[in-house]
Amino acid sequence: MLHDNLVGVYPSSPKQMRSKLKKEALIQSGRELFVLQGFEKTTAKEIAAHAQVSIGTFYRYFSDKRQLLMSLIEEQMDALMPLELEWKSGDPEKVLAGRLALHFHNINKEHLQKLMPELLLKDAQLAEVMNEAKSKFREKFLANLTYLDEKELLWSDLDRETLIWCMESLLEKLRVRISQGKEVDYQQFAKAFCRLLFPPEAVQKMRTGEIE
Repeated sequence: MLHDNLVGVYPSSPKQMRSKLKKEALIQSGRELFVLQGFEKTTAKEIAAHAQVSIGTFYRYFSDKRQLLMSLIEEQMDALMPLELEWKSGDPEKVLAGRLALHFHNINKEHLQKLMPELLLKDAQLAEVMNEAKSKFREKFLANLTYLDEKELLWSDLDRETLIWCMESLLEKLRVRISQGKEVDYQQFAKAFCRLLFPPEAVQKMRTGEIE
């Protein structure tokens, strides 16, 4: 996976249940304080105090606060990745609306998306991982557009590269809006998104299962 080296080597791994509970308390405290205060303003000492353990216990399990945060991000990396877009048979608007709702629900569970803008500016390794992931998802999206094109399901007069960056811009605006805690009607967004991609007759073909 792309993110195998984000965490690095832990100083030690807890073996006894009591030690495991302390590490879990540190992880939970780190999650809460990072989301509340931001990464830069949160210290290892604060995390330890919030978890009701000593600072020595913190450094027994984590080399620094970044390692703790990266362990949180690694757990949620799949959710933090861009939404993978592909269409086969089925109502494209309903399919997309459902995927969007699930995707952002999974992201919002841990609230880690609030930290990403700060981290991507300051953590070059994480930024590289995310940029590489975005490139791979973009390649998959392009491949799916090629498939749809071959099935004559896209508007024939739209440039494909322009179409891609328009779609990416829309999704980024959606992500920002959600990260700001604003309400989103996924069904309405999906309707607008799909109407940029598909002529009415193509949507009908997809709804009736006329494509593979």
